[in-house]
Amino acid sequence: MQEEQNNNVINITPVNTTTTEMVIPKMPKSIATAISSVMGDIQTLKQDADNDFQKYKYASIDGFLGLCRPIMAKHGLIITMDEKNCVVERDAGKKPWLHIEYIFILSHSSGDTWGFTPMRNMFVEVSGGQSFGSSQSYVLKQFMRGLFQINTGEKDDLDGHDQSFDKPKKEQAQETNHKSDRRKG
Repeated sequence: MQEEQNNNVINITPVNTTTTEMVIPKMPKSIATAISSVMGDIQTLKQDADNDFQKYKYASIDGFLGLCRPIMAKHGLIITMDEKNCVVERDAGKKPWLHIEYIFILSHSSGDTWGFTPMRNMFVEVSGGQSFGSSQSYVLKQFMRGLFQINTGEKDDLDGHDQSFDKPKKEQAQETNHKSDRRKG
């Protein structure tokens, strides 16, 4: 750094600084057109599976692939998913969790490949070999859902969740009673 002192004011000029910017390569027109076309052809995905533990319906990975694969093939779009990194970490209770990073490569049947590789992270409790498969399925489903903007009617938006986790239980009970009173009146 260089300093200049004039009239009791110190001007500091940084020397040899660089700005780091993420530069995303331009998406090939064939891939952009294919994504747009897939988005136009996809309909609402049905919730075809049940989560018996938490009591809700959801769209399975088989449902996603069954809907998306033929439309992607029709428009020449190829999604390749690869595991970039996998680490086993432990929580405060010493339970093992997988932290897996996935990258996605978007290509077109014409041979074009986008030079940008979107990345997604997933944490999943280690419960055997199915931990890897469920992680991969969930991340692929969420990537395709975002890429093609697929509506499923699922309530995984925070608006559909209980937001009272940081409030004392007494305050939660008072709010619940207050909401109940408003519905009655």
